[in-house]
Amino acid sequence: MPQKTKKDPRDTPAMRQYTRFKDQHPDCLLLFRMGDFYELFFEDAEVAHRVLGVTLTQRTEGVPMAGVPYHAVESYLRRLIQAGHRVAIADQVEDASQAKGVVERDVTQVITPGTLTDDHLLPPDTPNTLAAVAFVDDETAALAWAELSTGSFLTAALTPAAARDELARIAPAELLYCQTADGQPPQRVRDLLPSADAAVLTPVAAHHFRPAEALRSLCDHYRTAHLEGFGYAAADPDLPAAAALIAYLRNTQRTPTPSSTPTPKPTGSAAPGGVAPTNAQPQRLPHLRPPRKFAPADHLVLDHTTLRALEVETTLRHNTAQGSLLDTLQACRTAMGKRRLRDWLRYPLARRDAIEQRQHAVTTLIDDDRLAREIADPLDRLHDVPRITARLGLGRATPRDLVALRRSTAATAELVALTSGSPALQHLHDPLDAIATPLTALADTLAVATVDDPPAHLREGGLIRDGHDAQLDEQRSLQRDANQHLAAYQQQLTEQTGVASLKVGFNKVFGYYIELSAVQASKLDMDHERFAGWARKQTLKNAERFVTPELKEFESRVLNARERAIAREQQLFAELCTLAANHTPQLQTLADAASDLDVLLCFAHHARRRDYCKPTLTDAPGLHATDARHPVLDELLRDKLVPNDIALGAPLDREDTPDPTLQLITGPNMAGKSTYIRTAALITLLAHTGGYVPAKSAAVGLTDRIFTRVGAADELHTGQSTFMVEMTETARICHHATDRSLVILDEVGRGTSTYDGLALAHAIVEHLAHRGCLTLFATHYHELTRLADDLPAVGNLHVAVREWQGDVVFLHRVQPGSTDRSYGVHVARLAGVPDTVVDRADRLLGELTQGHTLHAANGSPTAPDSPDTTPDHAPASDDAGLPLFAQAPPPHPALDELRETNLDAMSPLDAFDFLRRIKRQLENE
Repeated sequence: MPQKTKKDPRDTPAMRQYTRFKDQHPDCLLLFRMGDFYELFFEDAEVAHRVLGVTLTQRTEGVPMAGVPYHAVESYLRRLIQAGHRVAIADQVEDASQAKGVVERDVTQVITPGTLTDDHLLPPDTPNTLAAVAFVDDETAALAWAELSTGSFLTAALTPAAARDELARIAPAELLYCQTADGQPPQRVRDLLPSADAAVLTPVAAHHFRPAEALRSLCDHYRTAHLEGFGYAAADPDLPAAAALIAYLRNTQRTPTPSSTPTPKPTGSAAPGGVAPTNAQPQRLPHLRPPRKFAPADHLVLDHTTLRALEVETTLRHNTAQGSLLDTLQACRTAMGKRRLRDWLRYPLARRDAIEQRQHAVTTLIDDDRLAREIADPLDRLHDVPRITARLGLGRATPRDLVALRRSTAATAELVALTSGSPALQHLHDPLDAIATPLTALADTLAVATVDDPPAHLREGGLIRDGHDAQLDEQRSLQRDANQHLAAYQQQLTEQTGVASLKVGFNKVFGYYIELSAVQASKLDMDHERFAGWARKQTLKNAERFVTPELKEFESRVLNARERAIAREQQLFAELCTLAANHTPQLQTLADAASDLDVLLCFAHHARRRDYCKPTLTDAPGLHATDARHPVLDELLRDKLVPNDIALGAPLDREDTPDPTLQLITGPNMAGKSTYIRTAALITLLAHTGGYVPAKSAAVGLTDRIFTRVGAADELHTGQSTFMVEMTETARICHHATDRSLVILDEVGRGTSTYDGLALAHAIVEHLAHRGCLTLFATHYHELTRLADDLPAVGNLHVAVREWQGDVVFLHRVQPGSTDRSYGVHVARLAGVPDTVVDRADRLLGELTQGHTLHAANGSPTAPDSPDTTPDHAPASDDAGLPLFAQAPPPHPALDELRETNLDAMSPLDAFDFLRRIKRQLENE
C-alpha cells in the first residue's frame, strides 16, 4: 500500500491566517486570538515562554504554542514591550457563533516602544515620544517627533550636532530612519544618540522620505491643499521626516470599524469598549495636532552631557529619578502637569517676555495663598485629559476614560472663574473661557448618561445609567424580573412535586435547569403527569438536572435580553465616545492650560515652602546670587546646607565694576567645589523656566546655553576612553560657547599626565577667558591661579578649610582668593582608607614636598599640584626613599661656578672661553 503523506501542521485554515499575518509583520511577536486566549506559535511561543514564563506546549506535533488569557493581556503586553519586543495583535473580528468556517481575524494594532497609548503600558509622569530623522545633506538633519498618547507633533531642521542635542532632550523611545539595503541603521544615525541603547532604531521604507511624496501624504493626512497654513513651504526640509513618522503611526494604528453582526461578542484589549473591529484600516489619527516648527532660539540649550551632569531627571550614581532635580521639584497634582514640569526643565525659556510672564503668575500664586489653594481643588479632580483624548481618537477609550473625562470637563468652568480678574493668569484664563461652554455641556451629557463607578470594560455592561435609554432599560428590566420569575417558578415546582429542596439554577455551560438530589430523583415517578414535559439534561454524582419547555422559553428570553442589553450599551458607549472625540481641540486646550497652571502652582509651592526668591533677569551676561543653595541638597539637608554667594560677569548695577567672567575654584575634595558650580548652573536653569530660585537674591543674565564638563566615564560602545570623552566634551565647549553661555568645568585635564593636564587646563582657561563666556572652573592645579594676575577676566575663589590638631574641617564656604593645599591625605582618612596607608602617604607627601622645595631652590621649576612650602608636620626623610618620584638632583659645580661668575666684567672673548670650559666639564662627566 502506498504510504500516507503526513499533513503539514501549518496547513489548516487558522494557521494559514496566522502565517499570512506573521508574514506581514515579521519583526513582531504575533498575538493570535483564539477563543478566550491570545496564542503565540513557533519562535514567538518560545520567546513568550522565556520572557513571560508561560507554559510552552504544542498545538499539533511540531508546532510550539504558548498563550495568555485575553482578559489579562495588558500585563503581558507591558512585559513584552519592556523587554524590547514589538507586538502585533490579531483579533477575531466577527462573532464566532455566526462564522462559516474559520473565524475572520485581522491585525488591529501593532504595539511598538514609540506608539504606546494605554495607561497600563505608560508611566503617568513620563512622555513616550516617537521620532524620525532624515538627512538632507551632510550639514542638515531634519527631525520630527510626536507623542501618540497626547497628540503633540514638532519638527526641526538642524545641524547633526544640534540634532544630537535635541534628541537628548526629546529622549525618544523609538527613532525612525530611512531603510537601507542591508537593513542596518547608518553610522550617522547611530551617532545622533547619546548611547547605544538610548532608543529603539526602526527602519521605514525609503519612499516615505521622498520630498514629493512626503508633501502629498501630509496634505492628504491633514486634508489641505498645501501646508503653508502650518508654516511649511513645499520644499521644506522638515517634511520627509514628518511624513515618514505619520506613515509609521498610521500603519501601526488600525481603525476598529464596528462589525455588521447584530450582537457582537465583546473582545479583549485590542478592541476596547467591547466593539469588535473588522476590516481594520490605517488610522487617520484625528487627535494628532498639525506639525509645528520647533524654534531653538526660544529655549536655553541643554545637551545630554549637561542633563546628566546636573542630574536634571536622573542621578549619576544610580541612574534613577529619586534624588534628581525633577524628583525634588515634583509637586504637581495631575499626570499631565508632571509631564509638563519635565518639559519645562528640559526646555528652559530663552526669551525675557516669556520668562517674565511665568514669573508674574508664580508671584501671584505666592502672594495669594487662598487663590492657590482654591485652584488646587479643581486640579485635583482633573484626570489625564490628553491621553484620554488620544484614546478617544484612536478608538481605544474605556468606560473609565469616559467617566474620568466627565469629571475633568466639569472642572473647566471653575478654573475659568478662579483665573478671571488676575492679570498674571490672563493668558490661561482666555483659552479656558473660550472652551468652557462646550466642555460644560459635554460634562452634563456624560453625567446624565454614565454611572459614577464604571466598570473597566464593557464585556458585562454596567456603564450607562438606568433611565437614560428606554431600549436599554427594557432589556435590563427583563433581566431583573428574571430573578423574581425564577423564585416564583421554583415555588410553583416545589408545590407541584412536593420536593421542598428542589431548586432552579443557572450556569454558563448548560443554562437554566431544575436540580433534584439523586436520592429524591430516584423516589419520584418521572412518568407521572405532574412531571409531564420534564427532560433529563445532566446527571451528576449526587444530583439530577432537568429542563422544562417553560424554562427553555424563559432562558431564551432572558439570555437574549442580556445580549441585547450589552449590545445596546456598547452602541451608546460608542456614540458617547464619538461625541467626546468631536471636542478634541477643546480638550487639548484644557489639557494645555491646566498643565501650565499645575506647574506654576508647583513652582509657587516650592518658593513659599523653601523661601526661594524671584530672580531678576538682565540683558547683560552675568550671574549674581546671594546665599545661593543647591535645590536638591537644600531639600535634603535643610538648615545644615551652607549657602554661598556667586558673582560672575556684569552685576545688576552696571555702574559697579564687573566681576570676572571666569572664576577658578581651588580647595580640597569633599569641600564643596562641585556643589558650588552645580548650584550656579541649576539656578541659571531654574531662572529660565520662569520659576523662583533657592537664594536670598539673584540676578541672572539671559543665557543661550549651559555647558558642563563634570566627571567622565568610558564610552565602550564608541571605543572612547575617559580622557577622550573629556576632551571631546571640552572641544564642544571651546567651539560653541558664547559670551551668553554658562560653562562649568570640574577637574579638566586630570585624565592624562600631570604636565599634559596642566598645560591643557591652562590653555583652556585662556581660551574661555578670551571668549568671555561665564565660567566656573574647579581645579586642583594650583598653578592656574596665577592666571588671575595676567588675565583681567580671571578671578580666584577657594573653599575655606580650618585645620585643628592635625585634622581638617571643611567649612563649605566659598571665599575670594586661592589655596595651595589639596588635603588629599585627610580626605583619604575620612573615607576610611587604612591608617597604615594614610600614615605612609603622609610621610611620602612630606618628603616629596621637601624634594620639590629643594629642587625649586636649585633653579628647577616647582612640580605641579605641589604646595610651595613644606608643611609643618612633614617628617624627616624615610630610609626607604621615594622610588615612585624623582629625587631632586644634588648641586652641580658648574652651576656654582656660573652663579659666582661676574659676566659684566668679562670681555666677549673671555665669556666665550668660559662657556667652552663649562661645556667640556659637562661632557667629561
